[in-house]
Amino acid sequence: MNLHNQLPSNIYVISASATTASSPVNGKFFSVTCTVAGNLTVRGGACFEYVNIDAASAANVVKYIDPSTGEAYVDEAAANGDATGFYQKVSSQDVTLAMVAGQTIYGRFDSVKSDGTFTGFAYAG
Repeated sequence: MNLHNQLPSNIYVISASATTASSPVNGKFFSVTCTVAGNLTVRGGACFEYVNIDAASAANVVKYIDPSTGEAYVDEAAANGDATGFYQKVSSQDVTLAMVAGQTIYGRFDSVKSDGTFTGFAYAG
Protein backbone atom coordinates (compact mmCIF):
# COMPACT_ATOMS: atom_id res chain seq x y z
CA MET A 1 0.00 0.00 0.00
CA ASN A 2 1.33 3.44 -0.92
CA LEU A 3 0.66 5.65 2.14
CA HIS A 4 2.56 8.78 1.16
CA ASN A 5 -0.43 10.00 -0.89
CA GLN A 6 -2.59 9.95 2.24
CA LEU A 7 -0.38 12.13 4.42
CA PRO A 8 -0.85 15.91 4.69
CA SER A 9 1.12 17.77 2.06
CA ASN A 10 1.55 20.91 4.16
CA ILE A 11 1.89 21.20 7.93
CA TYR A 12 1.78 24.65 9.54
CA VAL A 13 2.91 25.38 13.09
CA ILE A 14 0.53 27.84 14.71
CA SER A 15 2.33 29.33 17.69
CA ALA A 16 1.02 31.66 20.37
CA SER A 17 3.03 34.46 18.75
CA ALA A 18 1.45 33.84 15.32
CA THR A 19 -1.56 36.09 15.87
CA THR A 20 -1.90 36.99 12.19
CA ALA A 21 -3.97 34.69 10.03
CA SER A 22 -2.13 31.86 8.31
CA SER A 23 -3.41 30.78 4.90
CA PRO A 24 -2.28 27.60 3.15
CA VAL A 25 -0.09 27.85 0.05
CA ASN A 26 -2.18 25.17 -1.66
CA GLY A 27 -5.73 24.07 -0.98
CA LYS A 28 -7.39 24.61 2.36
CA PHE A 29 -6.70 23.65 5.94
CA PHE A 30 -8.57 20.42 6.62
CA SER A 31 -7.66 19.86 10.27
CA VAL A 32 -6.11 21.66 13.21
CA THR A 33 -4.66 19.92 16.27
CA CYS A 34 -4.19 21.80 19.54
CA THR A 35 -1.04 21.24 21.61
CA VAL A 36 -1.50 24.14 24.09
CA ALA A 37 -5.02 25.24 25.06
CA GLY A 38 -6.26 28.57 23.75
CA ASN A 39 -8.57 30.26 21.30
CA LEU A 40 -8.28 29.58 17.59
CA THR A 41 -10.02 31.68 14.96
CA VAL A 42 -10.93 29.99 11.67
CA ARG A 43 -12.43 31.36 8.48
CA GLY A 44 -14.03 29.31 5.74
CA GLY A 45 -17.18 27.67 4.49
CA ALA A 46 -19.43 25.34 6.47
CA CYS A 47 -18.57 26.68 9.95
CA PHE A 48 -21.61 26.45 12.21
CA GLU A 49 -22.34 28.30 15.45
CA TYR A 50 -25.10 27.82 17.99
CA VAL A 51 -27.05 31.07 18.03
CA ASN A 52 -30.44 32.50 18.94
CA ILE A 53 -30.94 33.85 15.43
CA ASP A 54 -34.35 35.34 16.25
CA ALA A 55 -32.70 37.65 18.82
CA ALA A 56 -29.59 38.44 16.76
CA SER A 57 -28.98 42.11 15.98
CA ALA A 58 -29.28 43.44 12.44
CA ALA A 59 -25.50 43.69 12.23
CA ASN A 60 -25.03 40.04 13.27
CA VAL A 61 -27.90 38.26 11.53
CA VAL A 62 -26.44 38.96 8.08
CA LYS A 63 -23.35 36.92 9.05
CA TYR A 64 -25.40 33.69 8.93
CA ILE A 65 -26.96 31.58 6.17
CA ASP A 66 -30.76 31.31 6.13
CA PRO A 67 -31.37 27.55 5.80
CA SER A 68 -34.63 28.14 3.96
CA THR A 69 -32.92 30.06 1.13
CA GLY A 70 -29.26 28.95 1.27
CA GLU A 71 -28.24 32.63 1.17
CA ALA A 72 -27.21 35.05 3.90
CA TYR A 73 -30.05 36.55 5.92
CA VAL A 74 -30.88 39.89 4.32
CA ASP A 75 -32.04 41.60 7.50
CA GLU A 76 -33.26 41.10 11.04
CA ALA A 77 -36.88 40.62 9.93
CA ALA A 78 -35.92 37.60 7.81
CA ALA A 79 -34.81 35.76 10.98
CA ASN A 80 -37.96 36.55 13.00
CA GLY A 81 -39.44 33.35 14.38
CA ASP A 82 -36.49 31.14 13.39
CA ALA A 83 -35.51 28.75 16.16
CA THR A 84 -32.32 28.83 18.20
CA GLY A 85 -29.87 26.31 16.80
CA PHE A 86 -26.77 25.77 14.69
CA TYR A 87 -26.49 28.21 11.80
CA GLN A 88 -23.83 28.28 9.12
CA LYS A 89 -21.64 31.38 9.09
CA VAL A 90 -21.04 33.23 5.83
CA SER A 91 -17.66 31.96 4.57
CA SER A 92 -16.01 35.39 4.93
CA GLN A 93 -16.75 35.50 8.68
CA ASP A 94 -14.44 34.39 11.48
CA VAL A 95 -15.41 31.75 14.03
CA THR A 96 -13.49 31.62 17.33
CA LEU A 97 -13.15 28.25 19.03
CA ALA A 98 -11.89 27.53 22.54
CA MET A 99 -9.67 24.46 22.20
CA VAL A 100 -8.01 22.17 24.72
CA ALA A 101 -4.72 20.33 24.32
CA GLY A 102 -5.15 17.16 22.28
CA GLN A 103 -8.32 18.34 20.53
CA THR A 104 -8.54 18.18 16.72
CA ILE A 105 -11.09 19.95 14.55
CA TYR A 106 -11.85 19.23 10.91
CA GLY A 107 -13.23 21.41 8.14
CA ARG A 108 -12.31 23.45 5.07
CA PHE A 109 -10.68 26.58 6.42
CA ASP A 110 -9.22 29.42 4.36
CA SER A 111 -7.26 30.75 7.33
CA VAL A 112 -6.46 30.02 10.98
CA LYS A 113 -4.93 32.20 13.69
CA SER A 114 -4.09 32.09 17.38
CA ASP A 115 -5.41 34.62 19.87
CA GLY A 116 -1.98 34.62 21.51
CA THR A 117 -2.61 31.54 23.68
CA PHE A 118 -3.35 28.72 21.21
CA THR A 119 -0.51 26.56 19.90
CA GLY A 120 -0.88 23.67 17.50
CA PHE A 121 -0.58 22.32 13.97
CA ALA A 122 -2.73 23.03 10.93
CA TYR A 123 -2.79 20.54 8.08
CA ALA A 124 -3.48 21.66 4.51
CA GLY A 125 -3.74 19.95 1.18
